[in-house]
Amino acid sequence: MEQLTYTERRNAVEEVLTALRGRLAEDGLVVVAIVGVVGALAAAFPRMVVPDTWLALVDGRLVAHHGLPRTDSIGVLTHGVRWVDQQWLAHLTLYGLATAGGVKLVLATAALVDLLAISLAAIAARKSGASPRSTALCLLAAFLVAPWLLQARTQTFALPLFVTVYALLAADARKPSRRVYLVLPLLVLWANVHGSAALGVALAFVAGLLAVRHAPRRGLLLALAAPACLLVSPYSFDLIGYYRRMLIGSPLPHYIDEWAPTKLEPDTVAFFVLAFSVVFLLARHARVVTLFERVALVALLAVGLLAGRNTGWLGLGFAVSGPLLLDAAWKPTRVIDARIQRLNVVVAGVAICVATLAIVVRLAQPEARLLSAWPETGADAAAAAAGARGLVLADDLHSDWLLWKKPALVGRIAYDVRFELLQEPQLASLQSFRDGHGPESFAAPYRVLTFAGPSDAASAAYGRAVYRDPGFVVLLRGA
Repeated sequence: MEQLTYTERRNAVEEVLTALRGRLAEDGLVVVAIVGVVGALAAAFPRMVVPDTWLALVDGRLVAHHGLPRTDSIGVLTHGVRWVDQQWLAHLTLYGLATAGGVKLVLATAALVDLLAISLAAIAARKSGASPRSTALCLLAAFLVAPWLLQARTQTFALPLFVTVYALLAADARKPSRRVYLVLPLLVLWANVHGSAALGVALAFVAGLLAVRHAPRRGLLLALAAPACLLVSPYSFDLIGYYRRMLIGSPLPHYIDEWAPTKLEPDTVAFFVLAFSVVFLLARHARVVTLFERVALVALLAVGLLAGRNTGWLGLGFAVSGPLLLDAAWKPTRVIDARIQRLNVVVAGVAICVATLAIVVRLAQPEARLLSAWPETGADAAAAAAGARGLVLADDLHSDWLLWKKPALVGRIAYDVRFELLQEPQLASLQSFRDGHGPESFAAPYRVLTFAGPSDAASAAYGRAVYRDPGFVVLLRGA
C-alpha cells in the first residue's frame, strides 16, 4: 500500500478542517447546546450516582456470578418471590463497567450515552429540515425535562434507543423507507435493557397502523411485529406478567413518588411549560409535522402526566419534532451573515475546549471524592453492627449501596429499591414505618436500622447510634 506524501497528508487535513469549520459555521448553535449539556453532566458527576445506580451494580453482579435470577434471594421481605429481571442486560453491562474501571467508568459511560442521545436528536431534527436555532433550543428544553440525563442507571441506556426509534418512525411517516425496519432489532435490544421498551413498542404499533393507509404490507408488519419484540428475551412469556404488574393496576403510584401522577412542583415546572408549548404549537402549526408525530407528542405528554418518571420522554420527542414546530411559529433567518458564521465557529470552538477541559478535570478526580456522599466508613459501621448473621432494615437511599459495598449482607437486608417485588400490604407497612407511624414490631426482626440523615424523626426511637453522618445514620438494637 502506497504511503501518502507530506503534501497529500496536509491537503487531507486541510479538507477535514475546512469541512469542520463549515459545519461549525452552520450548526454552531447546535454544537453549543450539546456542549452545554456535556458541561452540565461534568458538573453533576457526583449527583449522577443514585440508588438505582447501586441497584444495577448489585443485580449485574448477581447475573454475572449466578446467571439470570428467577426468584429473589437478595431481600428478607422478598425472599423466594418470583423475580423477572427484565433489565438484565443493562445490569450486566453496568457491572462489567464497574469491574473494569470502577464507578468512575460507569459515570463516564452514562455521560457518553447521554451525549449520544442528545446528538442523535439533533441530527434527526436537522435532517428533517429544522433550523440550527430551533434545534438548539429544543435540545435544551429536552435536557431540562429529562432528569435521567443526570443519573447513571439502566434507564440511561434507553435514551438513545428511544430517540433512534422515534426518529426512524417520524422519518418514515414523512418519506416511507425500508429503514424503518431497523426499529424492530432496536426494540429487541431495548426489551432487554429497560421496561420503557413498552413505550417504544406502543409508538411503533401506532406508526404501523397509521402507515397501513399508504403502505399496507409495511404498516401491518410493523404493527404486528413490534409487540412480539417485547418477548425476545431469556424470560420470554414470563415478561407478560411483568408488564401487566408494572403497567396495569400497579400499587407503586400510591407509595413511590416517581411512579405517582406528575404534580406541579419546582422540579416539574419545565415539564408543564413544555407540555403547554407542545399543545400551543400543535394547535397552531400541526401540519408542519406528520400525523404520527402529532399523535406521538400528545401521547408522550399524557404518559408524562401519568407518572413523574415519564416526563423526559416528551422532552426527547420534542427535541426531534419540536424544531419544525418552532420554526413554523418563529421563522428562522435563511441567510446567515459571514460575521455570524465566523462568530459561530469561534464560540463553538471555545465551548468544545471548555467542556473537554471540564470532563478531563472531573475524570482526573479520585473516585472517593466523586462518591463522598456515600461514606465508606458508614458501610463498614453497618456491616460491623450487623455481625455475621444480623438482619438490616436499611433505608431506600442506602440499601443497594450497602449490598454493593458489603456482599455479605445479601439475603440479610430487608428490601431494596425493587419495590415491584413487594406486596401492597408490605408497601403500606413500610411507608407507615418510614413516616414514624408504623408499629415497632415491623422493625423487631432487625438488629441494625439505617436512616438517611440524623434529622429523621423515626431514627431516635429504635436503637443506639453507632455511626452518624449528615446523610447516614446507623442504629444498633439490643446488645
